[in-house]
Amino acid sequence: MTLAMASALAILVITYIFLFLDKIHRTIIGLAGATAMLLVGKLLRFYQSIPTTDHPDLTGTALGAIDWNTMGLLFGMLVIGGILEETGVFEYISIRIAKMTRGNYWLLLLALSWFAFLASTLFNNVTTIIFVGSITLSISSILRVNPVPLLISEAIMSGVGGMATLIGDPPNVMIGSAAGFTFLDFVLYLAPIAIAIGLGTCLIFRWLYRHDLSHEVEDPKGLMEMSERDAIQEPVVLRRILIVFAGVLVLFVVPQIFQLLPSEVAMAGAAVALVWVRPDLLEILNKIKWDVLLFFAGLFVIVGGLEAAGVLDLVAHSIGGLVKSNPILALLVVLWGSALFSAIIDNIPFTIALIPIITTLGSMGISIIPLWWALAAGVALGGCATPMGASANVYVMSLSESKGLPIGFQGWMRVGVPVVLGQLVIASLILLGMLQLGLI
Repeated sequence: MTLAMASALAILVITYIFLFLDKIHRTIIGLAGATAMLLVGKLLRFYQSIPTTDHPDLTGTALGAIDWNTMGLLFGMLVIGGILEETGVFEYISIRIAKMTRGNYWLLLLALSWFAFLASTLFNNVTTIIFVGSITLSISSILRVNPVPLLISEAIMSGVGGMATLIGDPPNVMIGSAAGFTFLDFVLYLAPIAIAIGLGTCLIFRWLYRHDLSHEVEDPKGLMEMSERDAIQEPVVLRRILIVFAGVLVLFVVPQIFQLLPSEVAMAGAAVALVWVRPDLLEILNKIKWDVLLFFAGLFVIVGGLEAAGVLDLVAHSIGGLVKSNPILALLVVLWGSALFSAIIDNIPFTIALIPIITTLGSMGISIIPLWWALAAGVALGGCATPMGASANVYVMSLSESKGLPIGFQGWMRVGVPVVLGQLVIASLILLGMLQLGLI
């Protein structure tokens, strides 16, 4: 291990120690870690190796490590969500869902979690959580229940749902391109696994949240007599923003027609919404989670430093060296290894680093089809374990803080770690069974 690798790894470890302690706001920690990585990268000159084909002018810089596609997507959808919130539509949906579940906390958790699961099969899980999270906070206010278990469950289930389709999670797009998998391939092979994992995850939720579920509130405040129609405050604005939102969702599903990135779709949708609706701009900007955006920027710089210093490449080659002779071991190492690293760092750069290693193994005569599916499942599930494992998790953390109920790093891991361990066991059994039956 070189000095650059050791230094970058040390910065990551120290950053996570402070995050785990929960003594300082994560955005401050993220920016401090990014600054440290920037200074060390300049001193040891490892930023020169960062590949930034989308932004050639930023090649070799700390800014080149930031995923501007994710940043733009999040910003654009937050603007659209802020305008939607003003119309009262979230309260409308909240009352409808609350009535369907009749205030039963367990049914509410299931309904919202599976809604997040299904939505994330077609749309980025950040987009899903922005809207489902707003609905959740509204429901919890109506029913006067703790929103934290609901928010964590939705974020985790959105991660599971994202692995089910080619467009559900960014790493799936990369894996599909490298392996030649189609949308139908993901539906046939990974969707059934995702559904099985989702069912198992709900059983784990039932056990982890047994104390919360034992304090159910039936029909508070005359719930069944509430009128959801009265919640709509701006019907004309709502119609306009729903038309914009529908167009954005269509472009998310069929981006290949216009060759648009998710961030470009989201930003275009936000621009059209602002021009057509003309809301109070300062009020909308105040609704944006700027702490989330800044934290992401810092985290991308830290992970980009690991990538530039060669740490991710070293890990990927180590995994490749372990799995050359045993297909069962290969599958398990890729599944559990990718989950482990995706819980610590963003899954996109790790996927980028591992794809050429798996491709190389294929050129050596090793059957790599099972490894592709293991990688797709591993990076999706691993991101559920920690707050920093997925963009949706960070947004949920910020939502909980806005309501005075901070989840915290340790609070998330008390749920995320056992859930992900259970998910990985289920995924391992199913993938190994498919391997033995010759289905993959």
